[in-house]
Amino acid sequence: VYAAYMLSAYGLTLVCVRIPALTRGVRRLTGKESRLNRYMADAGLRARLTLIPSVAANGGYALLQLGMGIHGRSVWYYALSAYYGLLLLMRCALLLEMGRNRLGKNLRGEYRLFLGCGCALAAMNAALAVIVSYMVGQNRGFTHHPITTIAMAAYTFYTLTMAVINMVRCRRYNSPVLSAAKAISLAAALVSMLSLETAMLNAFGGADEAVFRRIMLAASGGVVCLAVLVMGLYMMARAVKELRRMKKGVLDYDA
Repeated sequence: VYAAYMLSAYGLTLVCVRIPALTRGVRRLTGKESRLNRYMADAGLRARLTLIPSVAANGGYALLQLGMGIHGRSVWYYALSAYYGLLLLMRCALLLEMGRNRLGKNLRGEYRLFLGCGCALAAMNAALAVIVSYMVGQNRGFTHHPITTIAMAAYTFYTLTMAVINMVRCRRYNSPVLSAAKAISLAAALVSMLSLETAMLNAFGGADEAVFRRIMLAASGGVVCLAVLVMGLYMMARAVKELRRMKKGVLDYDA
C-alpha cells in the first residue's frame, strides 16, 4: 500500500511539473483574449485572485475552530484557531498591500510587510508545536473516509508541488510581497501534508500500529515545525538586512 502511494505521488509530481508547459500552450491559444492576456501577464492580479478564496477559507476555519474550542474548552481547537487566524492575518495584509501598490514599486513598505510575515510565521510555529504535541502525545488527528483521504492526498501533493514551483518562479518579479505570499502558501502546504499523514495513518493503519504512528508523526511534525521556523527566521533576517541597506543608501544620498 505504501509503495502504491509513493508511485502515485511520483506520477502526480510528474504531471505537476508539466503544468507550466501546458500553461504556455494554453496562453498561446488564448493570446487574442485581452482579459486572459492580462491575467497571464499580471503576477499581482494572479496573486490577488489566489489570495481571495484563501482569505475566505482561513477566516471560516479560524472562526469554526475558535467556536469549537470555546464550546469544548480544548487546547487542540484553540491551537488550530490560532494557526488559521495567523494565516488569515498574513494573507489579509498581503491582499491589502497588493491592492494599494503595484508589485515592486514600494520596496520599503513591502520589506516591512515581509518582516511582519516572517514574525507571524515564527509565532505560528508555537501553534504548530502544540498541534504536533497533541497528535503525538494524545493520538489526536484527522479522520476521514478512505476515498476522501485519497482525494485529499491528490490535492495536497498538487498544492505542495505548485507551492515549490511558485516559490522558484516568483524570484524574477523582485517583489517581497509576492515572495511572502508564496512562502505562506508553502508553509500551509507543509502543514497540509502533516494533516494528510494523520488522516492516512488513521484510515489505513491498524490498531496495533500506535507506536509506529507516534514515531512517524513526531518525525514529520518536527520537520514541518523546523521548516516553518527556518522560513520565518530567514524572512525576518532578509527583511532587516534589506531595510538597513535601504536606510544606509538614503543616508549616503542625503550626505
